[in-house]
Amino acid sequence: MELQGQIVGAGGLATVQFDPSKGLLVTELRGKYAEFARRGQFFTSYVSAVATSLAATATIGNMVWNPPGSGVRLEMAKWTSQIVATSISCTGIGIAGGYQTTTPTTTTAATATGSTRIAATTLSAGKAIAYSIATVLTAPVVIGVLHHNTAAIATTGEDIQGGDFEGSIVVEEGGFVTLVAFGAAAAASAHTSSISWIEVPTR
Repeated sequence: MELQGQIVGAGGLATVQFDPSKGLLVTELRGKYAEFARRGQFFTSYVSAVATSLAATATIGNMVWNPPGSGVRLEMAKWTSQIVATSISCTGIGIAGGYQTTTPTTTTAATATGSTRIAATTLSAGKAIAYSIATVLTAPVVIGVLHHNTAAIATTGEDIQGGDFEGSIVVEEGGFVTLVAFGAAAAASAHTSSISWIEVPTR
């Protein structure tokens, strides 16, 4: 029996192939997130020059909230972080998570957010909402450390840092994640960051 499948974006059929050990042959010619981006399911939040806070109810940083009724779950993908002004006491950046079904208050929108499928002059909004400032009901819980930096760090020689969650953090409806500082909040206008995620329909 021969297995065939539709070629996405090109039409026609292709035969599924196996190697001599009966393993399925696959290609890695395209980027890991290319198909999600092509479908408009890959999103990013960029926040420029804020005083990223400790994990607290009054949150300053890069926060992504998945509102109830969104019909999607968020699978967290990539992150970047850069100290852009001297910060006396901040010793690192991590990610924290929380949950609430009511909209956060005292909010400021992220510097930029939307789909990475570029098809217009502005980024297309998704179901999740991204903030640079928000007040939540309960302080989020730290999930992990993203990077360390020395206290009193200056920007000279400080490169951007980044990584990939690879879907290891999943945000259901009502949940949120936010970047947080360690040691003490980053100084005013000291931290620039981005977070990206995939929006996966649940119904």
